[in-house]
Amino acid sequence: MRTGLRERKREQTRTALCRAAIALATESGGPEAVTVEAIADRANTSRRTFFNYFTAKEAAFVWPLYALAARFADTLGSRPDDEPVWDAVQHSLRAAVTAPDTDPALVVATDALVSASPSLAVAAEAHAVGEPTPKELYLRVKAEISRRTAADAGRDIYAQLVLEGAGMALRVAIRAWAHAGGDPLDHIDTAVRMLRHGIRPAA
Repeated sequence: MRTGLRERKREQTRTALCRAAIALATESGGPEAVTVEAIADRANTSRRTFFNYFTAKEAAFVWPLYALAARFADTLGSRPDDEPVWDAVQHSLRAAVTAPDTDPALVVATDALVSASPSLAVAAEAHAVGEPTPKELYLRVKAEISRRTAADAGRDIYAQLVLEGAGMALRVAIRAWAHAGGDPLDHIDTAVRMLRHGIRPAA
């Protein structure tokens, strides 16, 4: 994800649109009743500006979680080639939640909204303008994990388990963070440690 001055300004506007979308959904009882026009008005922008950032209103609701996934994917791809896969996953998850533009409160609010709103789960291709679709992001992470586990027996199943486990670790850590507070890295480390000792390549 880009980090220049222009992109930081874009990130601020995008975050304002997300905050507006989530606040409106919370006030109205769900995202279904929220319109693009209402989101733009709450963020003091226009409908045209909204579509400069997002392909659909659903993308504004889920962007903070998508951004975490994108940071995870970027970091995973840059980890040393000889690093064990679970070490790479743990470092990448930690990097995602501690990135300077990660807003813990917004991430927690987004996760709560997505959990309570089944309609958002079917908006699989809603994404920010100029960013990979969720499916493309998923396939990129899958390819990287498959590459790192290529020498393991039963590698196809193992790679898929690591992939799904990484996403589960992030979700569980976010919810533990929301419920118990504390350092999010502690929750990441705990979730990965439990998965690391329970999911191993085939003998």
